[in-house]
Amino acid sequence: MDRRKRGAPSLARRIILGLVVIQALVELITLVAEPIASGRLSIRQWLAAEQASQLVATSLGRRETGELALVPTSEMTAYLKANPDFWFFASDGTELLRGGVDQPRFERGPDGQRVDPRQGSMFALDTAVGRVSVMLGGQHGEFLDSVWAWLRDRLWDRLINLAIAAIGVTVVIVPVVQFLLRPVRLAARAAMALEPGQSAPALPVQGVPAEILPLVSATNAAFARLEREHNRQRQFIANAAHELRTPIAILGIRLDELPEGRVKQRLRLDVRRLTMLANQLLDLQRLQHGGAAPPDRMVDMVALVRDVAAEMGPLVIDGGGNLSFCTARPQLKVAGDEQALRGVFHNLIGNALAHGGKGVKIEVLVDADGAIVVADCGVGVGAEDHERVFEAFQRATSGEGSAGAGLGLYIVREVLAAHGAQIELRDGRPGAVFRIRF
Repeated sequence: MDRRKRGAPSLARRIILGLVVIQALVELITLVAEPIASGRLSIRQWLAAEQASQLVATSLGRRETGELALVPTSEMTAYLKANPDFWFFASDGTELLRGGVDQPRFERGPDGQRVDPRQGSMFALDTAVGRVSVMLGGQHGEFLDSVWAWLRDRLWDRLINLAIAAIGVTVVIVPVVQFLLRPVRLAARAAMALEPGQSAPALPVQGVPAEILPLVSATNAAFARLEREHNRQRQFIANAAHELRTPIAILGIRLDELPEGRVKQRLRLDVRRLTMLANQLLDLQRLQHGGAAPPDRMVDMVALVRDVAAEMGPLVIDGGGNLSFCTARPQLKVAGDEQALRGVFHNLIGNALAHGGKGVKIEVLVDADGAIVVADCGVGVGAEDHERVFEAFQRATSGEGSAGAGLGLYIVREVLAAHGAQIELRDGRPGAVFRIRF
């Protein structure tokens, strides 16, 4: 996976985090509002009552007979000593347990004692002995201790609720976001499959959310502008190549009228290069319009390569070089465009002749495994340039033919790719070795 993709923010994660934060805020507001909603008690009194109720809850037990009993913890014992006016009643629905001061000066309560319900606080507590109702009064405590006791009792339940909410939100949000973003993923796949010359809209807009639709529409408009500009450039190249062919042909005819000599040879070489450049530009224009797709016909590559070697042989000999052809198999049938494939080997042999140096030796070989090799013993190509030479307009900096346009090898690779073939450049030590496998 792409590193940038791994580090990209997740929309589902953001939605989940936002909803969990909202839930946490609701829980926090509810927690803070609890003492405020206590009514007649002040926040300090309510917190003190909360602390005392927790001490009572942890100090309740049962006798062997099953009756409620007070089994005070060390904290409860210390609290009773520090708060002599503290009292409470606890009931499990069957029995009533009393604790705290011995002689409360209140009205008569459920067990016959005198209590004042206006000064008591009621709690329903879950304890080790079950659900118990508690009424208490006379409680006192340090404010910070009371706050901590209250939070310690409530916080765990709130965190459990928050964790359950987070899990539920995650289970719901992730598939929902995946479903809602399906049109966006389809648009992304369409963008990855985008090819030059595509006339339909680059990215599908059907079903794309309204919030993302402006981005998709703007991307389509940008692609359309780029495609129009590329079409103008390709048309310009094609027109220029067509216009060049006539003056080049006239120049060649007039060149034949000149007397033989060294200058005429150089001019003939220049005319040949101009002719090759015009042909390459036309080939490039043909490729970009899908003209290199192989038709339904079989081409014998052994015969084709032999013919190209025979055609190029005189040019190699005129340049002081040597060209040889060898095959380890009688035939190699492939489905393809004969004219385009013929241009591939014209380009490769011409490239070796142009850049191999004076007296270059060129070997063309069809291996028994079906690979076709074009090798020369020239200056070769540096390892760092093995991929770069297949790019458009990458010209060599060595050899007598360094004035080329840098389109030959680019066209070679594009034609071979259209035929499902691959080309690889290797170091010939010396020279360069091009290996083609269909």
